[in-house]
Amino acid sequence: MTVEDRRSDDGPADSYKHEALRRRLQADIAGMRPDEALPTERQLAERYDVSRATARRALQALREDGLVRSVRGVGTFVSHPRITKTSTLTSFSEDLRSRGYRPSAELLSAQRVEADLHHSTALGVDPGTPLHRIERLRLGDDFPICVETVYLSAERFPDLDESLLTGSLSEALEVTHGVRVARATQQIRAVNVTGRQARLLGVKEGSAALLVRRTAYDGTGHVVEYGESLCRGDLYEFSLVVTV
Repeated sequence: MTVEDRRSDDGPADSYKHEALRRRLQADIAGMRPDEALPTERQLAERYDVSRATARRALQALREDGLVRSVRGVGTFVSHPRITKTSTLTSFSEDLRSRGYRPSAELLSAQRVEADLHHSTALGVDPGTPLHRIERLRLGDDFPICVETVYLSAERFPDLDESLLTGSLSEALEVTHGVRVARATQQIRAVNVTGRQARLLGVKEGSAALLVRRTAYDGTGHVVEYGESLCRGDLYEFSLVVTV
């Protein structure tokens, strides 16, 4: 009989063993950095005197909880904390700070365009109205989380300073123009990322993502901005309270 046979889990103690190991590993993960490697199944089995089946079940439970991710043939790594978006009106930067991230933005492009039918309708302006089109890569601790494209009226915000676009746009508009977002509507759709999007987000082409379309309004009901954010599906989630 091999050591693995002697350690095999075939009774009620199996559930206790893998759950105890899961809790122990979860406590260890709390003190580890994102992308830090966990021991292999064999190393866990030897270290904690359990079978590899128990180690495998514990790691699977951690994956299901979103605490770790596995790369085939490479290993298991600590996941980045998920960003949970609720129905409360908050900015991307506020969401990241609440999870312990340091938010930032990399400006990909900033240009003046004319409003087409879709964007003129979203912003409540006439077709052909000059708009700012701002594309940014939003990051947490310098790690890519979403690609964001925002449209604003160039007539309402004629002197938008590009130096302000590496942080929270909502906070910048409030400071520089006295415009505060009071409410917003959002539509969320599951999509798969394409080549350029995948490269920017650091994921494989075809990976799952969430496309969030958002229209933000000021206290008078006028549209402040319309934006589309492509968020990594493994890092972003939405939590909504539904009532009768």
